[in-house]
Amino acid sequence: MRVSVLNIILLGLLVAGAPLPGVAAEQSDPAQVQLLQLFPKSAAPTCFEKQSETVLEKSLAWWARDKKWHPKLDENSVFHATLQHRSTTERSWELGIGKGGQIYSMYSTFGEAMAPSQPDSQWNDEVWQFTTIYANLLGRDLPDIPADATRMKFANAFVHQSGVYTKEKGSKPFYSPILAEHFDEQERSYSVLSWGQIPSPSINRSGILVYTKYRDLGAGVIEMTYVIYNFEDEPMTNLGPWGGVRTSVFPEHVISNPDGSYRYFTPWAYGYDRHDGCRVNFEDTGGWAAVTANADNPYSHAIGVVFGKQLDKKGDHYNKPRYDCGDSRHGKRDYTVQATVINIKDKPGTPHMLRMYFVIDTLEKVAAKANRLAEHADYEPLVLTEANTPLVPLYEITEGEGNNVGLTELQVISDTAGKRTFLSRKPSGKPVCRVYAWPVNGSVPLFLMRNRETKRYFVTTDPYAQCASEPFKNPFEPGHESYAKYQNRTICRPYLKKSDWVELLGFVMPKDKVDASKHDYVPLSDIPAIADCFDAGEKMGAVKIVVLR
Repeated sequence: MRVSVLNIILLGLLVAGAPLPGVAAEQSDPAQVQLLQLFPKSAAPTCFEKQSETVLEKSLAWWARDKKWHPKLDENSVFHATLQHRSTTERSWELGIGKGGQIYSMYSTFGEAMAPSQPDSQWNDEVWQFTTIYANLLGRDLPDIPADATRMKFANAFVHQSGVYTKEKGSKPFYSPILAEHFDEQERSYSVLSWGQIPSPSINRSGILVYTKYRDLGAGVIEMTYVIYNFEDEPMTNLGPWGGVRTSVFPEHVISNPDGSYRYFTPWAYGYDRHDGCRVNFEDTGGWAAVTANADNPYSHAIGVVFGKQLDKKGDHYNKPRYDCGDSRHGKRDYTVQATVINIKDKPGTPHMLRMYFVIDTLEKVAAKANRLAEHADYEPLVLTEANTPLVPLYEITEGEGNNVGLTELQVISDTAGKRTFLSRKPSGKPVCRVYAWPVNGSVPLFLMRNRETKRYFVTTDPYAQCASEPFKNPFEPGHESYAKYQNRTICRPYLKKSDWVELLGFVMPKDKVDASKHDYVPLSDIPAIADCFDAGEKMGAVKIVVLR
């Protein structure tokens, strides 16, 4: 067997670190930047008339703001980066980006807007994040018996951008692994890619990649663009960001009217009494809602959420897109929930784009800006093909043949005496293969992972490969109509961190989904530098996956 080593540049290639403030975006790893260039172009207006700058901070400030998260929680456990709008002539703001790519903090002149978190759900629910559901996998046919047996614990089929609950004794926060990131100083944007998690141990598997771009448009406007890719065979639905604010900071709520005006709209509890105004279809609004300190005062602090008027014109939908809201003022949570629900009819292997906006300003200015932005909110399924998707070339480098391979810049997958072979993104002769930079419709992601016990790196299309797991005890007897569905199932526990999810290498195609007459495809098994360290997990083997020469 040939020995393979992956060329992983520690300062940015593993998990693509964004450049420090003031460092040009061109210095980021080009391959990682390319992975995150799939977001459709936005035509939304920018507002940079007043002097300002957008900065990404990668370390948590040493001074302590009293955000009152929870006495038992430490913000360091969630912090990944801070995206800041700095200005001396207009309102400044900052977003705390969590280790799953979620927004866990929104801070401005009103103080901390995001709700306090809970020890058993650390920055997992009370955050702005993308969520979806595998609706057919919710385990409704499981017997309603104690949670340690079935439904409540092991049939979860929700997917959170943020991560996993910490409800099990002794468990620590586990956030959705970030696979790539890039700060574009010129565009004033920060992009991040993460693998979304089912938030509890489950027999179901998440095949959700969440691409998120946060873009500063100036004057308190933040554009959020998501691209969601589902590489499982099961269709997803209920696309949309879930989030909210502290009820104590923003106790009142307004919803826009179709003519651009707004009305008082403050439901008392999320999900209750749907006929009393807890839910409203996008098309019955002006395309936005806002939380505020005082709905009767146009000069009070406010945060608007712009979701658009009609987001069901493209693709197939089960019903009309809607906005859900409610608060917990009668409970123990200081939380006003705001959620958008887009019930698409997903065809697995299809990328989906969703674009929305935050507006931070006074209530009257939020209304004016939100009315201008409503037409720029968007949803659409994307068509990424072999023809319109860029390629990432991979090169093979052999140590000792005129190549100065510095082991201080590399991580070794395996090593024996004699020749060592490296897989590199740096040009060196003819590529051994090329993979797609973006999720071509029907493709599967190619991950680089590391087993923490063996210290060995491996390549896989199954993010659960070498993950902590255990057999699921089937609650049904042989002969029952649901027995086969739950037989030989596995409970996955990625939060036990048996593996590291290092980065996304790109996308590859299943052999049965390509037209080999149009492209120079070869089986992945024919590329020794990859095949020698490939682990199929529960997915298809390297012989059934093809790459381009």
